[in-house]
Amino acid sequence: MDESTRVLGVDVGGTKIAVCIADGAGNIIVNGRIASGSTAPYGDVLSQVVALAKELVKGQGMEMSDIKACGICAPGPLDMVGGRIMKSPNMVWDNVPIRDDLAKGLGVPVVMENDANAGVLAEYFFGSAKGKTDAIYLTMSTGVGGGVIANGKLLTGCTGIGTELGHLVLDVNGPLCGCGQQGCFESYCGGRAVALRLQDMLRHRPDHAMFHVPGVDGKLENLSFQAIREGSKLGIPLAVAMWDEICLRLAQGIGLCITTFNPQIIILGTSAYYAGDYLLQPVLKQLPRFAWKALRDPCEVCITKLGTKVGELAGASVALNWLREQ
Repeated sequence: MDESTRVLGVDVGGTKIAVCIADGAGNIIVNGRIASGSTAPYGDVLSQVVALAKELVKGQGMEMSDIKACGICAPGPLDMVGGRIMKSPNMVWDNVPIRDDLAKGLGVPVVMENDANAGVLAEYFFGSAKGKTDAIYLTMSTGVGGGVIANGKLLTGCTGIGTELGHLVLDVNGPLCGCGQQGCFESYCGGRAVALRLQDMLRHRPDHAMFHVPGVDGKLENLSFQAIREGSKLGIPLAVAMWDEICLRLAQGIGLCITTFNPQIIILGTSAYYAGDYLLQPVLKQLPRFAWKALRDPCEVCITKLGTKVGELAGASVALNWLREQ
């Protein structure tokens, strides 16, 4: 791919949908967003996405025929055969045929992947995994997701929904996960899960020190993953204990990934990007408990260098990967 290749990227989220035009070199030419995201009715949002994409194309003096493909990045679970976004704990849409609807509305080929698969493709083409053949990207946001590149190819499994690494069970007696299982990787390290657990613990304790952490402002709903991080830095015992568990379980999950896939690199996204070494160094210290040295040594564990650009490039990278495989 080169700078002459033009693709559309559509990044579907719960609170926003971003649309961009990108080139084959990873440059975002122009972008826009729809603020309602998947909280609004699907039919309304679909028409807005089509209209915004056409507006961006026209604004660049281009025709839709100049767009080689459109890639959708969306949280799972997805029906890859039917091109549908299924019901998610973090979205209100249910069983919506977005791939075929967008293809009809835009008149270009449309392909889709879950956000973790799209993220690892962005890292593979343009980020920390560029030049690697075996890489893993872990989304660290509302939930935990995993995307895997093996021998230069995206791994998706027999039904297209494989590598759901966030739902590896770390403890069968652990906290209930939004997926219905107990003790998932996501239930220990996902932003929504740890925030809800903290809020449950402090629901009737308005005098607790966590309510005075900057950004919480005394509000229960502001007790978040970020609040745990900042409370830990302040030495609040509850936050310290929760942060230590997050780092331990993250090391455990990474160790399972290293042992299973023997990758050259594991890249941590979003929450890890904002936490930096405050998260990474404790995780690396704990990692020898969960993976052999012979498997750890060839594997670099790092934080994404693309930062928030991962999300911007994710949908476009799905389109570029489809073009590469044609």
